[in-house]
Amino acid sequence: MTQKNNTAYIILGLLTHKDSSGYDLKKEINLKISRFWNIGYGQLYPALKMLEEEGSIIGKPEKSEKGPDRIIYSITEKGKKKLTDWLSLPNEKEYVRYEILLKLFFGNLSGPTNTIQRIETFQKQHQEDLQLMQSFKTNLESVFQENADHLYYYLTVLFGEHIYKAYLDWADEALTFINENLLSEENKKESL
Repeated sequence: MTQKNNTAYIILGLLTHKDSSGYDLKKEINLKISRFWNIGYGQLYPALKMLEEEGSIIGKPEKSEKGPDRIIYSITEKGKKKLTDWLSLPNEKEYVRYEILLKLFFGNLSGPTNTIQRIETFQKQHQEDLQLMQSFKTNLESVFQENADHLYYYLTVLFGEHIYKAYLDWADEALTFINENLLSEENKKESL
């Protein structure tokens, strides 16, 4: 099975909102999409080049007051068709990769104390993520009427809010489990 270049579709989608440079696209991705789909410059610029070569976008140089000239990209009709064709396809399998779970799977090698620290770090990070999602949610609720896109952004934020709540619930339960089971076992061994 060939893997689709989702970076290209993200670029096309963002360019439907406004013409942008590669740098500005990366800023938009970091702000709006990176919580669920991360893209580095190493993916972004080759995708821009490919999209331009196939005629899905057009890049035009623009003078910059602060530094070198920038290339501003805009979507073409071919690019809009490519994007709408992709949007009409069913979703492919979602791939989930959690390094924390991989390390917990082998946690017996590092022990309960290390595991507790790992989970507490995970918990702190995702508490901040949850607060950010709740902030986005509040902001979007106040601007639904301004732009139909806000309703769809809201759905992604709502998903994020539920995911981060689930992460925190799991972390609380995991820490309780460790304290009740693994630490008590470790204490028993030490007292022998």
